[in-house]
Amino acid sequence: MSVQFHAVLLAVGGLVRALGEVFAQCPGNLNVGGFGVTSIVPAGWATLDEFVGAQVSSSGDEVALALGSRAYFAVDCKPGVYDQERYLAFNLLGRRMRYTTDMSDLGCGCNAAFYLTSMHQNSHPSECSDYYCDANNVCGESCAEIDIQEGNKFSWHSTLHGKVDHGGLGAGIGGGGANWNGPRDWSTSEYGPGASCIDTSKPFQVEVGFPANVACQLQAMEITLSQAAHSDCKLTLSIAEYAEMPEMSAALAAGMTPIVSYWSSGDMLWMDGNGADGQGPCATDSPDQCGKSARFSNFSIAAIPGNACMHVLTDQMPAPPALPPKIGRTTATTTTQEAYGGSSLAPGGTSGEADTQLQVAGPLGFLLGAFSASLIFVVMGFIRSRQAQPKPERPEMRTLQTSLSNNNILMSHASVVEQESAQA
Repeated sequence: MSVQFHAVLLAVGGLVRALGEVFAQCPGNLNVGGFGVTSIVPAGWATLDEFVGAQVSSSGDEVALALGSRAYFAVDCKPGVYDQERYLAFNLLGRRMRYTTDMSDLGCGCNAAFYLTSMHQNSHPSECSDYYCDANNVCGESCAEIDIQEGNKFSWHSTLHGKVDHGGLGAGIGGGGANWNGPRDWSTSEYGPGASCIDTSKPFQVEVGFPANVACQLQAMEITLSQAAHSDCKLTLSIAEYAEMPEMSAALAAGMTPIVSYWSSGDMLWMDGNGADGQGPCATDSPDQCGKSARFSNFSIAAIPGNACMHVLTDQMPAPPALPPKIGRTTATTTTQEAYGGSSLAPGGTSGEADTQLQVAGPLGFLLGAFSASLIFVVMGFIRSRQAQPKPERPEMRTLQTSLSNNNILMSHASVVEQESAQA
């Protein structure tokens, strides 16, 4: 029994270790033009039963977020380890950042976000155990927050938040309730699926600028959306008259961490609702309209031409280049790219699907080995238990033994008679 018990413990231990290895994986390194390579660190390692991951494409140009995930830009990534000092801290004063977003599968109730918070300076692990902080105190830690993008294919919000300013000052299109309206800087005919300016059924480009004066004080957050198919049309926003602008300047100067997230809710009308004027895009929110992933790609940072504020972007070094792939991994990645016309993204899945399968193979191999060893121990225990049991005596053997005993008695009696006759 003890051998079997130890075999079960071995199998369970192998399962736990294998699952830990599967989930605690780094998504990959992302290229950021004007800086270099960054590592993507996913939230959720502290609660593996709730973990939802992200994946960086094999080209290093795109990060795809599964629904319910969040991830941070960092100088490196160690599986299962969170360290706020390793999170990137970009000083974007006097600079602009560009990227491409794809929210074509995100309906009412979905929220794909790209934003900055002061995570690098937060020394408290927070309730999420990864040092996350924001202006809404989501994980029990508050800090300054700049929402460059919160949106779906029907709505868009850009917002500045002081550390304790939950509402902040925002702009864009969408949101509202029975007695109030969200921002209406654009119309649903200009932004949305099939819209005249930004057709959100396809990817589009985002530029965010943080112009600053000669004293490096933030003047505004400026947003520009553009799309190659509508090169003559751009949607712009400028958020300048914010009471907490000095706090935003200080937060940017200290360095803020870029974050990507993708989540859903049946109560997202604050962002995409009709509002009192009926001009918003969504009457109700339906989280089941949220696609499997939201995608961000082609990140770059550059100085704003003619800007008076001059400083370094960060004193942190880019992540080291990825090691050359192993032969088996290269073959799998090449096969995937060839099958889909050279693209690093296979349809219907995240960009590194082939890589993910190969990463899982090692832990699953260990798991298979653990169960094989367990099976051997179980068989050995069964054999030993059988050997220890008393063997039942067969009836024919008992008869034979009785017969032989009787014969021996008769033979002994005959020998005695013969000896007595000889003596007489």
